[in-house]
Amino acid sequence: MSDKELIEKCLAKSEGAYKQLYEKYCGWLYSICVRYCNDRDDAQDILQDSFIAIFGHLDQFNLDLDFPVWIKKITVNTALAVHRKKNAAVYLHPVREVDQLEILDISLLEDLDLEELRSFIAQLSPGRQQVFNLYFVEGYAHKEIAELLQISEGTSKSQLYDAKNELKRLLEQNSVVIENKKS
Repeated sequence: MSDKELIEKCLAKSEGAYKQLYEKYCGWLYSICVRYCNDRDDAQDILQDSFIAIFGHLDQFNLDLDFPVWIKKITVNTALAVHRKKNAAVYLHPVREVDQLEILDISLLEDLDLEELRSFIAQLSPGRQQVFNLYFVEGYAHKEIAELLQISEGTSKSQLYDAKNELKRLLEQNSVVIENKKS
């Protein structure tokens, strides 16, 4: 059944359609929730809150638009709202000018699988992790990130710069550990 048909059935209050729509997208949306918090229980709560918002605003969805894009945006915004509430002070460190962002040595990423890369990203501080995910994974610009997180554009750039440096350090440390194990 297409998204449009499922949405129409949900709007007609069909219980089965709600369940089908949930089952169709819960895995994908859960993976988004996990990117924005490291605790699986919190991710499940964010997923539940996201579906409450999705179902609560389904009547406002324009059927001519891309449904997955719409629900992803709701999920990301829900995750960010939870993050802001729990980590209000995360972005309060002084912002410095960031002219050029240091480039990660891509060779450090070659031997990593997706799960290993996720585990490194999960080690970033919460603010850095949020900005990193929004910039590199979701594709938002710094201006959009600033609006979503209610921070300045400079703070977004600074957080990304720090995230990249921290990630580089973690990857280099891991590379040394791997090299030592091979020896």
